[in-house]
Amino acid sequence: MQPTEIYADKIKTLQAQLRATALHLKWLSFARLLAFLAAATFAWKCIDRDPWAMAPLGILAALVVFAFILRRYQRASRQEALLKALLQLNEKEHQLATVHVSTFDDGQRFVDEGHAFAGDLDIFGPASLYHHMNRAGTLSGRERLANLLKHPLQHAASIQATQEVVKDLAARLEFRQHIAAQASLTDEQPNDRHRLETWFGMPVRFLHSKGLNILRYISLALTLIAAVISIRNQSMYPVGVMILVNAVILSTVTAKVTEQHRHLSSQEKTLYRFAAILALINKEQFTARGLQKLQEQVKEADDALRKLARISNALDQRANLLVLLFLQPLCLYDLHCAFAVERWKTRYQGQVHEWLAVIAELEAWNSLATFAYNHPAYAYPVVDEQEEGIVAAGLCHPLIPPEQCVKNDCTLTGETQFLIITGSNMSGKSTFLRSVGTNLVLAMCGAPVGATTFIFAPMQVMTSMRIKDSIAKHTSYFQAELQRLQQIVTALQRGQRVFIILDEILKGTNSEDKLSGSRKLVEKFLRYNCLGMIATHDLELGQLENTYPEQVKNYCFESTINEAGLHFDYRIRPGIARNKNATFLMQQMEII
Repeated sequence: MQPTEIYADKIKTLQAQLRATALHLKWLSFARLLAFLAAATFAWKCIDRDPWAMAPLGILAALVVFAFILRRYQRASRQEALLKALLQLNEKEHQLATVHVSTFDDGQRFVDEGHAFAGDLDIFGPASLYHHMNRAGTLSGRERLANLLKHPLQHAASIQATQEVVKDLAARLEFRQHIAAQASLTDEQPNDRHRLETWFGMPVRFLHSKGLNILRYISLALTLIAAVISIRNQSMYPVGVMILVNAVILSTVTAKVTEQHRHLSSQEKTLYRFAAILALINKEQFTARGLQKLQEQVKEADDALRKLARISNALDQRANLLVLLFLQPLCLYDLHCAFAVERWKTRYQGQVHEWLAVIAELEAWNSLATFAYNHPAYAYPVVDEQEEGIVAAGLCHPLIPPEQCVKNDCTLTGETQFLIITGSNMSGKSTFLRSVGTNLVLAMCGAPVGATTFIFAPMQVMTSMRIKDSIAKHTSYFQAELQRLQQIVTALQRGQRVFIILDEILKGTNSEDKLSGSRKLVEKFLRYNCLGMIATHDLELGQLENTYPEQVKNYCFESTINEAGLHFDYRIRPGIARNKNATFLMQQMEII
């Protein structure tokens, strides 16, 4: 089955599961209401003029039932949220696969006009590579994927190891989708990590106090004894005394517990989702070594985070009416929560950063694997550092729908350092440049590429294609372009191996000066350890092939004008372009 068919089937299945879960939640809500009313009834009979002797036990029983139902309800609610997230994920996948429109996060905040290639190759922003590829739900996962796309891997061993991971994950649809769905439900906020850091830095105030530790158990025992006496004597006086004593104890610790709670409040949902992701990792049987290494780093991490989630939930329940009326005065609820919080922090705080880093790494790999799954015809590139170039067949742009894409070949290896690509307007020059550059970035990230075959050596990618001026920075278009070219030259002078992509450079000067500058720039590049391509309308620049027949090759995209009108075949061919279409297009649009 094709991915589109699989996504459509999953949408139907998830819709049915959601209907069943919604009905289950309704019954649990009704049962929870009955348990609450029972507890309230027994509480009233404790203070009634004619109190029931067994009313305190009735309250306890009702509270136990309420807690049990509440836990079941919370579990069912989390399952419903997961099903909704999975449904939304499959709807988005189906839309992307059928109409080629992505509704995933587009990474607009990662746009950096000063980056060496991200702006020119549509890495971030609407209709970008990140927009189509990103399946990360946590902030750290999105940042990790963005960092990988901005700084692709430069060593063959790392690229091959990532390819192995991507191949392993691509075949695990259920696992990948549950990871993406759970991550999307974390609802991680920008300040959540800061709150945790602050909490980790807080001093331990309760755990090392033996007196308070003993006191909380003594108080609980005395309260139970007082409750038994009150039941036997049908008098609330013994319990009332213990409530008063407990209130005095709580007054000395409440402020410190509140400070802890402020940093952990409303973290239950996020922590449970992190724990669910780690549990999925631990349960899976991976074959890729990279995934096995991640697994080794998070053993039992899911249990630890689930425990912290329960503690966070317990702290949040401090405002619950039943807790305020019964658990706080009867068993020093705050004090028990404080010891639980600090015991957890003392044991696990040194490992939390590693666990979250594992989740971020897996989300980035998950995005690459989903991209691979959605493009089954794409090939995994071959990393060959000895080749020192690119040899690609059937190359296409990964953001162009397959039915609209025209495939071309590209060879930049051996003594050939630069391709000079000429052609008329709209003939496909810029698209071809971006196809090569984008696929090279994908290849160095460990993902499959839009090609039949793709052999390459890792290189730094640097481009000058969509240079923008800046009023705020007092930078003209021409100055901005010169600064970008200067960055490329500086990288070459440092000895870096660079793949250079230039599109119609030096547009801000006259034709003669532009041609002279372009020729001298290419000649300078030829002296360094680099490969590159330049698209230009300056046909005279193609004369460089005569001067440097081994290092420079001419290629072109042609258009034809006949009785039917203007036609493009978008096929690259050797040589210099001869046909022009600007005047024809202006006449067609009645501009001239």
